[in-house]
Amino acid sequence: MIRLLTLALLAGAIVTPASAADVTKAELMQAASALAQQYDANYAAKNPAGMAALYTSDGVLVAPSGSIVRGRQALTTYYTKRFAAGAQDHSIKVVEAHVQGNGGYGLTQFTVTVPKTNGHLRKEHGSIVAVYQRDADGWHMRLVEPSVPESVDQ
Repeated sequence: MIRLLTLALLAGAIVTPASAADVTKAELMQAASALAQQYDANYAAKNPAGMAALYTSDGVLVAPSGSIVRGRQALTTYYTKRFAAGAQDHSIKVVEAHVQGNGGYGLTQFTVTVPKTNGHLRKEHGSIVAVYQRDADGWHMRLVEPSVPESVDQ
C-alpha cells in the first residue's frame, strides 16, 4: 500500500505540466476507462504490439517481478514473453482518476490468470497505479505499476 501511495504522489512529477483546465476529471476517467478496455482487448487477443501502443513512446511498466520495462520495443518483448508463458483473462476496473497537468493518474483493480511454477493456472487480484498522458495522438499510459498481494499458493 505504501508503494501505491508513493507512486500516486510521484505521478505529479511525471505528468507533463499544463493548465489543469486542459483536462477535466470526466475526460480523464473516460480516457482511463477506454485504455483499460483496450488493454483487456489486446490482452485477450495476445497482441504484444497493441499492448505497447497503449503506452507513450517512452512509457514504463514496473513488472510484477519488479523489473522496469521502458519504451515500446521493450514493452512488446515483455508482453510477447508474458503471453507465451500463459498469462490470460485480464480484466481492469478503473476505480478513480485524478487530473494533473495534461493528464493525471488513476487507481484500478485487476484480475489476471497466470501460470504457477508447477504449470497450473491461478487467478491473481491486485491494484494498479497508472499515469495517463494526453499527447498529439491521443491518450496513453506513461507509467503502470501493478501491485499483487503475496499468495500462499505461489
